[in-house]
Amino acid sequence: MLACASLPGARLAAQPERVDVGSFTLLVGDRPVGREQFSIQRIPERDGAVLELRAEAAIGDRRTALRLEADSAGSPVRINMEERVGTSQVLRLGGQRVRGRFATLSRRQGGEAAREYLLRPGAVVVEADAVLLHALLIPRERVAAGEGMTLPSLTPSANAQGTLRVVLEADRDTVVIAGARREGARWRVVTADGEVRTLWVDAERRLLRLVVPGRGFEARRDDVPR
Repeated sequence: MLACASLPGARLAAQPERVDVGSFTLLVGDRPVGREQFSIQRIPERDGAVLELRAEAAIGDRRTALRLEADSAGSPVRINMEERVGTSQVLRLGGQRVRGRFATLSRRQGGEAAREYLLRPGAVVVEADAVLLHALLIPRERVAAGEGMTLPSLTPSANAQGTLRVVLEADRDTVVIAGARREGARWRVVTADGEVRTLWVDAERRLLRLVVPGRGFEARRDDVPR
């Protein structure tokens, strides 16, 4: 935690503000297979970053850790990813925005690779198994049901970029979380490779549920957001 200003009456600046925290149970074919714990903080702006997202997921003997700093549009400023299977590290990736581009360096068991992407306005990071990143896909401006937008996308772990389509299917829908009924908006996301994902968010844009029908995958929030 950053030190507070020492002057009397000074505003307590530079302290992260919690946006959301919790966990998801991960299911395949309605069978629990793992869990993802996460946090989102609003951080003192530096180098354009205003949000910090952290997630740790476990599915079987596979463990992944993600830290992403993003700007107000949800575009990446810095990223760190690590994946382990058992005791072996199979991926370590870091990336940073540099003068309108996003440069990454990934290390795998077979060697390392450096990539650089043109960071188009509004670009977002999408990873197949990173549930939390979906919270950055929801437009901040109001849209009517049936409307949406197309966003540039990056998938650093796959050295890929493309576009995805985000459409509001319903501005009011019901999600059951830990036995409690919560109202949220339902969105449809179509990724660059054509995969359809459905997600629900509340009025504060906190992620409530994610379903990927083509993989039989679902992420159910364990507790009501607070």
